[in-house]
Amino acid sequence: MVDMPEPVMRMVVHPDTNKALSTVSLKGEPHVIVCGSLMVTAPNMIAVAEAFMYRTAENLCNNHMAEILIWKGREAYSLKVKACERVESGPVFDKMSRSLEKMHMTLDGVWIFEVLEIWDEGIGNMTGSRIV
Repeated sequence: MVDMPEPVMRMVVHPDTNKALSTVSLKGEPHVIVCGSLMVTAPNMIAVAEAFMYRTAENLCNNHMAEILIWKGREAYSLKVKACERVESGPVFDKMSRSLEKMHMTLDGVWIFEVLEIWDEGIGNMTGSRIV
């Protein structure tokens, strides 16, 4: 488990940052979704809202490993993550639920991920380098 550097944390929560969540099925088939509702719950933890995540949720139940790609302009990071738990109540769920209600969406659950690795995927000298 690693702590996210400040610039990465900022991008995770910024509303104008593009975000995608990648999972793998039991058959080894990759599946990627646009993932707009992320929250940093600790320097090494990210919460992701489960709304309309049918195949993604099934994949996470069977394989806890995933990857989150965040990018804006020339800056981009790949976060290798592991699903620790799925919650359907509590403070993180309530906060995420209020956020989705504003968009007229219903929250099914919240996936809590621990950050394992962070890679620079932007355009520059560090592209492809492991940050932490």
